[in-house]
Amino acid sequence: MMEYNVSPLLKSESEVENQQPLLDDSYAYAKELDPLTKHQYCYIERKIEHGWITERDLEIIKFLFVHRWATLSQISRIFFPETDREGTVRNRIKKLMKFGLLRKLSWTSYSKRSENKPSFYEIGASGADILKFRFGKFLGQRDPRAPRETTMLFRMRYVVTNEFYIQLSNSFNLNHFEFHPKLELSDEQQIPTAQFSLINPKGKILLFYLVCHRDDEKWLKTLRFQAQFYRQFLKVKNAILILLVSTTEKAIIAHQVLDQEEAINNIWFITDEELFNSTKEITQSFFTFNDARQKQYYDLR
Repeated sequence: MMEYNVSPLLKSESEVENQQPLLDDSYAYAKELDPLTKHQYCYIERKIEHGWITERDLEIIKFLFVHRWATLSQISRIFFPETDREGTVRNRIKKLMKFGLLRKLSWTSYSKRSENKPSFYEIGASGADILKFRFGKFLGQRDPRAPRETTMLFRMRYVVTNEFYIQLSNSFNLNHFEFHPKLELSDEQQIPTAQFSLINPKGKILLFYLVCHRDDEKWLKTLRFQAQFYRQFLKVKNAILILLVSTTEKAIIAHQVLDQEEAINNIWFITDEELFNSTKEITQSFFTFNDARQKQYYDLR
């Protein structure tokens, strides 16, 4: 990863030559991680009993247990849809950070220093205690008090997938969404980013597998290996593979790699460009490529 190869002592405000997409930036690095609170769980339990910590707050913790990282905008759209003012949501999130339920990670990049970066929110120490003592869920190496080392690209994969999840749930009849299912075929296995199912207007359940790639050093090699597996897997499984990458250029490269490994039936593409385009609905954002490598969009309205 680029973040491990760039000297951390450089303080220059100039940007590197090859700028990268916001949530696919190998030059990104964590700038500040909020300190952990040291509340005893009995203190948190009293806050829950007296209503200072609400059921909605607990739902946010359970959401982040599965979805790991989210932005303020994503938390707001899922849990505060009736609130018009961002300041109201921000103040509530600050309260949860004070209680230790959430923790904020601020980041920047050697690629784009001047561009504003959305902070990522994760489970805090009190949030981990709530999961353990109230719901019997253990974070293990994800416990914020003894976490496993994590790259920004790994976090970005979750943030982008969460954006995909939110828009899916708002626009379709989303029946199921699961991170990292294990798929097996003969002696081989793959673990895609997610699997989900939608119910169409006729009541039929449609199965999808999502593979989200960020620009790490091995993504094309990984994709080539995945292509061999999914070509066989989709022949026996009635499902659609969706490939999520950051830009159209990377979608074209991915399409070329898949073509080299023989065409995979039932594969759709979607990019960050479509997901974060406020003028475009996700129902019209999935596409394939024709023989001239031009994008052909589906209209799923």
